[in-house]
Amino acid sequence: PKGNAFDFRYEPNKKSLILEKELSEGFILSYLFYENGVIKYNGKAKDGRYDDDINDETRFFTHSTGKSITSYILGHAICEGYISSIDEVIDWPMMSKTLYQGQRLRDLLNMRAGDRHIVEKNSSYIKGSDSHHREMDLETIAFLLEGTKKKGNGVFYNNFLSDVIANYIAFKSGDNYDELMRSIFQDKVKIKYSVSYEKHKKAWNKSMKFRGDPQTEASYSYHMTRTDFLRVAVAMMKDYQNQTCVGKYLKKIQELALSWDKYGPYKKNGRIYFSRSAKKYGGQFYFDFNGMSNRNVFGTNGYNNQNMLIDMDNSRIIVTNSAATGWDLNVLMFNPIRDGVLPK
Repeated sequence: PKGNAFDFRYEPNKKSLILEKELSEGFILSYLFYENGVIKYNGKAKDGRYDDDINDETRFFTHSTGKSITSYILGHAICEGYISSIDEVIDWPMMSKTLYQGQRLRDLLNMRAGDRHIVEKNSSYIKGSDSHHREMDLETIAFLLEGTKKKGNGVFYNNFLSDVIANYIAFKSGDNYDELMRSIFQDKVKIKYSVSYEKHKKAWNKSMKFRGDPQTEASYSYHMTRTDFLRVAVAMMKDYQNQTCVGKYLKKIQELALSWDKYGPYKKNGRIYFSRSAKKYGGQFYFDFNGMSNRNVFGTNGYNNQNMLIDMDNSRIIVTNSAATGWDLNVLMFNPIRDGVLPK
């Protein structure tokens, strides 16, 4: 943090027995409801429930919400001139012998990279290895993937691809990578507490050409506090509303979002799985939510419901941090975003 973080305005929490019960007995660790510049509900797990009480300095994994944050960073990289556009064709020496070389960046953003055959869906292992992909640097993975080709163009949601995007940003921004990241988190988002991401391990072989280079170690999985989650969401919202260069990027990925095959809010347990309520996915965000088809609502979803739901038209945001998925997203996220009213 740079010391320039804005402090939110707060209203007394509105009465919500459902939320109070969830924070006293359920899985939600933090719940923030923001509207028109004001936090109207500031909820955290009841003190004494855990060895450490939740507070504003508690840092949470973003998990896959970090995919959306990485996309937001990519928008800045485009606007700063490091990347030409989302239609840029990837020309990346380190990955030049892999299936990602020569692809449009847009297809990586939309999870249409044709890489289903090289990633173990349930383990995030690269096929041919026995370790999670973050246990290796990207140059080692590039070696494992030599000679691979794109297969098909269907949507294949996977974790490794978002790390490829994160490292492509590092490659394209080069020596200015740290400057780019500082400008986003310190000057745009204005974080109040420290933010970090989970790096890939360094190459074990010291003779590797790119060993220790940021393009081999970046990832999409960040650590940040509950209010800095909200600061990121507010920054996204303001860019979109003010039609800044980055805001136009966000609108573009929204326009290019594709049908999402996991949509099915009425399927078994649909109420507790975020992705089942979105009809579209694109640019590492979820769109077109059940009951809000014509609304400009951006959604991010991380493991165990580290979520951001951003209503661009009504300046309304809900951010959750949670220990498990076992709570009703319709009642606690989608309906309040849609109606602007907390559950009773």
